[in-house]
Amino acid sequence: MYRYRRLVATLTMVALPIVLTACAEEHPAAAPSPAAPDPDPTPTASAPAAGPIAATCPPDAGYPSNGELRGVTDNAQDSLWALLFLREPRLGADVETKIVWRMTGSGTFDIEATGPYGVVVEPIWGPDLHDGSSWNRPGDEWGTGWNFPTAGCWTVQADRSNGVSGSLTLRIG
Repeated sequence: MYRYRRLVATLTMVALPIVLTACAEEHPAAAPSPAAPDPDPTPTASAPAAGPIAATCPPDAGYPSNGELRGVTDNAQDSLWALLFLREPRLGADVETKIVWRMTGSGTFDIEATGPYGVVVEPIWGPDLHDGSSWNRPGDEWGTGWNFPTAGCWTVQADRSNGVSGSLTLRIG
């Protein structure tokens, strides 16, 4: 299923500029040039990230040496944390990366990421519930594996079945 979604995402990213170019040539005043769109838009108040919570895109692709990042949640009493297992100080496109999550709330844990041009990906493995851990953050813990197909800002949206929602935006570069 993942390979199918990845193929669709890749075809979309390849076909979209071609379609936009054709439309722009046919109706120059009706469509902007496809060379102009920013493939790495930073979420703003008028253009929020995927889901109900807008997270800000980091200014560069570098991450803390301990790999720990805090997401944003819809309620102050809830929390979402990510622990990145990086091979280098950056998250790269088309590279498998393990990310462990801790999130408050209860019930099932659903997670997906939305990237440039609205491409949506799910983890290539997981989420796998972890029974024990030395990582001390609130909530239950899950392991996931990701392969972000393109560089840019990707907003990961996590939801618990009891209604807790959170997001974290990662710059893939």
